[in-house]
Amino acid sequence: MPTTKKASESQSHLTWIVQPEDLNMHGNLFGGRLLSLADKVAAMAAMRHSRRNCVTVSIDRVEFKAPIKQGFLLDCTARVHFTARTSMEIKVTAMGENPLTGDRKLVCEALFSFVALDGDDNPTEVPQIELESDEDRRLNAEGRARYEARKGTRIKKK
Repeated sequence: MPTTKKASESQSHLTWIVQPEDLNMHGNLFGGRLLSLADKVAAMAAMRHSRRNCVTVSIDRVEFKAPIKQGFLLDCTARVHFTARTSMEIKVTAMGENPLTGDRKLVCEALFSFVALDGDDNPTEVPQIELESDEDRRLNAEGRARYEARKGTRIKKK
């Protein structure tokens, strides 16, 4: 396994057409459905980066920015921007698109943390991230700060 991997190598996409079964009582996409799709695309990015099975450890931030209606396209993009020894932080950006006009708007942004697992389901090392842009570097610094803060608040196993 390589010791480093470019952020762009892990980038993953998922596109979904919003169906009636995806809607809440207001006729908008359920937030939980959006989170499920975001978790899936984040998992794809985690697996691409680590080439391992991965599990969600936490969702650090979710910001719903705008509703999305039935028949619209939901385009989710995930990219690893921070890695520790066995974990990765991944930003998911969800865009809503009117398929008839092409108008797009930001629907949601979320941060997911994943851990890579070995064949015995134990945490295993992941390649470190090779940052490629100013945005990657900014997100990496913010992710490192969140990681350090979480380390300080973990409950110790007995």
